[in-house]
Amino acid sequence: MKISIITAALNRKEFIGAAIESVLAQNYPDIEHWIIDGGSSDGTLAYLRQYPHLRVLSEPDRGVYDAWNKGIKRASGEIVGFLNSDDQYTPGTFRLVSEALARSSALVFSGGSEIYQRRDPGVDVEMHRYVDPRRYGLSVLNVTLGFPNINARFFRRSVFEIIGVFNAEYRLSADREFLLRAAMVDLPDCSREQLVYRYRWHAGSLTMNSGNESLLLAVTEAIRIAEIYSDLSMTSPADRSTLLSWRRELLATAFMACGMRRPTQALELAVHAVSDDPRWLLDLFRCGTLAVGRRMRTTFRKLRA
Repeated sequence: MKISIITAALNRKEFIGAAIESVLAQNYPDIEHWIIDGGSSDGTLAYLRQYPHLRVLSEPDRGVYDAWNKGIKRASGEIVGFLNSDDQYTPGTFRLVSEALARSSALVFSGGSEIYQRRDPGVDVEMHRYVDPRRYGLSVLNVTLGFPNINARFFRRSVFEIIGVFNAEYRLSADREFLLRAAMVDLPDCSREQLVYRYRWHAGSLTMNSGNESLLLAVTEAIRIAEIYSDLSMTSPADRSTLLSWRRELLATAFMACGMRRPTQALELAVHAVSDDPRWLLDLFRCGTLAVGRRMRTTFRKLRA
């Protein structure tokens, strides 16, 4: 089964080599790797020339999801995956995916992932790991309150014919909206506990730095998505309840992100959220406790590294 990998890139010369090498290291016989570049000016395009196997398109775009859509249009593989320019696949991922889908009627493969930080050359600190399929198997619950894991998923080409491509109007949350569409039509999913994808945390990460503007934009977009889908007539009562819970969680995240830098905005948000649904206070406590726990765990792992 031919696998097409799509990587969106913009000024990622520092990281993209490791991403490309992780694809080559698969030693999989039938791979197509598209780099959809948004017009890099840091030497990324010159760097890519050392990899003649790559298929490169460089032109202005409207962001990551617009680039992914361009890649989907051009990809010829039976299976499509999305690799960020600063991340990597783990060894053996492509064979695992192709064998699992060959033996199944599933349209989506979902695997495990981790978030790590590189402290020194050859020294990586694991920040978070997600290898429980119950948390990322394709469902409304998991793509909202769980971990969306878009890059640790692989899709048969027919998925894009069934539900369409990414809605690029959402600059940072189109992956959630895409997966929500897939879950709501109950696309068959094949989930595995194996670790297949490594997200690299760094200062330039768009949505992994608490309090930054891109995180707030992603949360704002997700709140809008939750409200739109919870109001659809096709949404079941159970899914509507999940979407409203997700909205409360997103509002809690927005409050914590605004808290230190924009206290007035955070207070206004809290008043609105409590008046809208008093259960928000419980979600805020839970999210805050989890955030503190994650921060302490990551700090401890850094000290041990």
